[in-house]
Amino acid sequence: MDKKTYGVIGCGWLGESIAQDWIKEEKTVIGSTTTKEKIEKLESIGISAHLLDHKQEEKDLKWLNKIDVLLLNIPPSGLKENYAKFMLHIAQNVKRDAKIIFISSTSVYANNNTEVNENSELEITRRNSAFIINAERKLSEFAKERLTIIRMAGLVGKERNPAKYMSGREINGGQTPVNLIHLEDCMGIINHIIKNNIWGEVFNASSQQHPTKEEYYTFAAKQLKVTPPVFNDKAQPYKTIECEKLIKEYGYEFKYHSPFHFPL
Repeated sequence: MDKKTYGVIGCGWLGESIAQDWIKEEKTVIGSTTTKEKIEKLESIGISAHLLDHKQEEKDLKWLNKIDVLLLNIPPSGLKENYAKFMLHIAQNVKRDAKIIFISSTSVYANNNTEVNENSELEITRRNSAFIINAERKLSEFAKERLTIIRMAGLVGKERNPAKYMSGREINGGQTPVNLIHLEDCMGIINHIIKNNIWGEVFNASSQQHPTKEEYYTFAAKQLKVTPPVFNDKAQPYKTIECEKLIKEYGYEFKYHSPFHFPL
């Protein structure tokens, strides 16, 4: 039996899903939320739940010191300039030898109309990207070989598909490629890293096939029985995400190689 304590900081769409899976595997899971209303829900599925926001005092964070494996999974949107400082503060309050996975984003890469890998140029001029890049840097400086960063592409799964909110709208750049990953592969990659003790690394995470926006979202809209978006051919800068490091060097096998294979 796994005696480690797993921490999920940010029990949202991805965090709650993987926490539920870990509970089913009889792992001990501590989770966080920013709303009192969600505490009861998380505890009902077996998560030891705590309120967490960037205004809390040090004494309110003692529960973090129980964590052996930390999943940091909070987006920067609500924290902005405070994001990196808060991510570091959380990491500083877990066990000194705890392993940390930080969920980053492929939005950190510049849109230079090329394929990008983990060594490609980063985009520091867009605000959210700058916040994420700063968080990556601060966490890396602190946790060093205890930290692995996963730069996730656009997340799809469990009722979540961009085709729904694009329904009936006019969308720019219909011929630009999409970079998407399914929830099951998000969780699969996290578990692969933990199981194989892959620490001190940075990984891209995206399905290997990159159909155009028009191809994929027209297909998805039909499958979901919603009005397809209307696409124009206004050129948009883009990138395609390459994941050869994760696949060839570290042996991860994607469940869904193409967005066309995602269950909808």
